[in-house]
Amino acid sequence: MKDQRLQISDIVRHIDDATLGALNVPEFQRKYVWRASKVVDLVDSLWRGYPVGTLLLWESAYESPRTALGTQGPKLWIVDGQQRVTSLALLFGKKPYWWPDATQWNRFYEKYDVLANIARDKDDLEFGLVNPIRRKSSEWLSVRWVLNSANLSELAAEVSEKLGNTKRFAEIHEKLQSIKKIETAQLYEIIVDHELEDVAEIFGRLNTAGTKIRESDIVVALVAAKQQGWIRQKFDPFLKDLELKGFEFDPGVVVRTLAIIGHGSARLKEVPQSFWDPSDDFDEYWRKTKEAISAVVKNLIEYGVLSSDLLPSLNALIPVFVMRATFPQEFQFGKAFGWLLSATRDGRYSGSATTVLDRDTKQIRAGKSFSDTIGDLTGLLSAPVGFTSDDFREEYTDKVLRLILYLTVFNAKAKDWIKQDVRIGFDKEDNEINEGFKPEWHHIFPRKVVKGSFDLASVDCLANIAVLNEKANRSFSAKVPQQYLKDYNVSPERLDEQAVPADGLLDVSRFEEFLKVRASKLAERATAYVQALAR
Repeated sequence: MKDQRLQISDIVRHIDDATLGALNVPEFQRKYVWRASKVVDLVDSLWRGYPVGTLLLWESAYESPRTALGTQGPKLWIVDGQQRVTSLALLFGKKPYWWPDATQWNRFYEKYDVLANIARDKDDLEFGLVNPIRRKSSEWLSVRWVLNSANLSELAAEVSEKLGNTKRFAEIHEKLQSIKKIETAQLYEIIVDHELEDVAEIFGRLNTAGTKIRESDIVVALVAAKQQGWIRQKFDPFLKDLELKGFEFDPGVVVRTLAIIGHGSARLKEVPQSFWDPSDDFDEYWRKTKEAISAVVKNLIEYGVLSSDLLPSLNALIPVFVMRATFPQEFQFGKAFGWLLSATRDGRYSGSATTVLDRDTKQIRAGKSFSDTIGDLTGLLSAPVGFTSDDFREEYTDKVLRLILYLTVFNAKAKDWIKQDVRIGFDKEDNEINEGFKPEWHHIFPRKVVKGSFDLASVDCLANIAVLNEKANRSFSAKVPQQYLKDYNVSPERLDEQAVPADGLLDVSRFEEFLKVRASKLAERATAYVQALAR
């Protein structure tokens, strides 16, 4: 390990030119997430000479996955500090050579234009973001212009003239010089040359308050290093395709599935690094992984799970993916989905559950048949098969029971209460499944109506929640149910589809009785739904 100091201008120079750039971003550093206001704070700190943190760089022996062959020099991968380095690139207007989307970069370039108010005292300059008023003002000047100016005297003369007072030239020139000094500010860098696993541990210890590098992040970086362009050309496009369908998976879910299908272990540390080398076997494992995940996602959409946001645990999907890959001919999604709901309700893969996941997926791969495997896995669960009224007296923030509520509504082919010819979860224009759909959780008795008369737990319980398409919830939010149901001509059929009792129980005075009846109806329908899946 070694350390050094580099001037800001040197850092920018190395991210602007791929042929000379020593800095690169490993594949586990995926997105730029800083708000524009945070870049303003960074500029202000640099101008005042405040410390802005340390860069953690990895001196890797691997080739860079983002540059052309033959152009790479020794690379320092940015493990911690990507947000600051990218912000500096925006500040200077220099697109990093690893940033692939020029259109997106141009949007950031405009949005993150930091201005300095040169009318302020030279010892207390004000920095802010561009807006129409500041853009027209002669007192606000782009910091980017100053940093990229080859002649501050000419710039100072131009600004003084715009201000209508050429006598202020010396004052303006001094302020511009103080801004220009930002490029000579220094950042402290720590450079490590350890193995991949050690880099994750070092990062975790130095950055305990920030984002953690996970085991799967390191594997993604390893594959990127071993198979040039694979992440960018195959892995990321697959994730993007899933995202467009409404399923935004953490890369770790896909990486772990690949490791299980190809090597048999959910413990990524047990997978030899040679597994990730380019080979026909690896290509075949990747094909099986993509096929299994794509097929299961298609099944989920058909069963009403139109977005990954509806699922309380994405880890529980991994065994289903492995089942589909292990038993492609026998696989029955209904049974697998029923098991998934029970395992999720049981909390089997919540939190850190690599040991359980590893044991279960090994059992799947060793199974003689799909039916026997489902039976064996179900026998490991303790969650009841059916539901009781008490379950639907729980608060609707319970993601597992909320999913069950949604599924019973979807299974009943319930239609929206405003667009009564459109099914819940379907697109309004062509009445086809709306991939990525996120339901609205509507309080049948709105909070404003029963506030103060009943405890919040009762008001927020699942028995008081209906599932609607977007916009309906806001339209009903301040009215008693009898009123908004009448205003929108909501038919009795719409209510029955969601197990809403309408026989006089929609009066506020009968709220508790309403909850009791509806909770019982929901429990009956939910039990019938999950039992049907198991057949």
